[in-house]
Amino acid sequence: MKRRWLIGCFAIAVFGFSAISSMAQTPAPSPTGAVGVPVAPIPVDPSLPANRPPIPTASPSPSPSPIASPIATPPVVPIVPTAPPSLPAAPSAPTLPVSGDYKDPNNRFVVAILKDYKVSPLAGTVLIEAPDGHLAYTVLAQPQSQLGIVGGVVPNEALVTAAQNAFRQGENFQTGQVRSISGGVQIDWTGNLTIAGNTQPVGGVILARQANDSILLVLIAATNAGGDRVLGAASTLANSLRVS
Repeated sequence: MKRRWLIGCFAIAVFGFSAISSMAQTPAPSPTGAVGVPVAPIPVDPSLPANRPPIPTASPSPSPSPIASPIATPPVVPIVPTAPPSLPAAPSAPTLPVSGDYKDPNNRFVVAILKDYKVSPLAGTVLIEAPDGHLAYTVLAQPQSQLGIVGGVVPNEALVTAAQNAFRQGENFQTGQVRSISGGVQIDWTGNLTIAGNTQPVGGVILARQANDSILLVLIAATNAGGDRVLGAASTLANSLRVS
């Protein structure tokens, strides 16, 4: 109610001011009727020529054309492309002996089989483990479409995210430092393994690599007793991992 009241007062003030202004600008009516003193015509000198040249009138001087004032434009800030931060190279280690290659029956990947390691099917893929049980590895193949990436080169950040999503269900699974390998990344990880109520720490590395339109992930897991073989296994498997 108070707002309408203010608007009404404002309108009245505006129209009242306009009416008063128009009244102030209306010219006063000129007097009518023959009022004044009659003036006698001025006599003309008969010696002057009848056709006299017109008296020149001063032409109006051209008014200066307006010149647009320059408009200040903001300075252009150059865009400097930034390159993604480079990753440190994964530490190299002597490769381990192998007994051959494992070829995925669905033609998704090929990976080396470390010598004397046992090959077992596992949830649509494979588990390859050492005879002493202190080191094992498995391979996952994920289509790029699952990551929302179509074509092009998959950035390292997407490879890391794919690895974290694939193995995050592991007990106390955590990723660590990321290093570069040929065509991908190598990610440190740690976690726990509980068997029959006995929990022990495990860890290793994950190899993530783009292969055509897929992402290949190799999880290498080891107990404390098998930890000294992780880097050797990673070097061996990274050299052999490829699409079928």
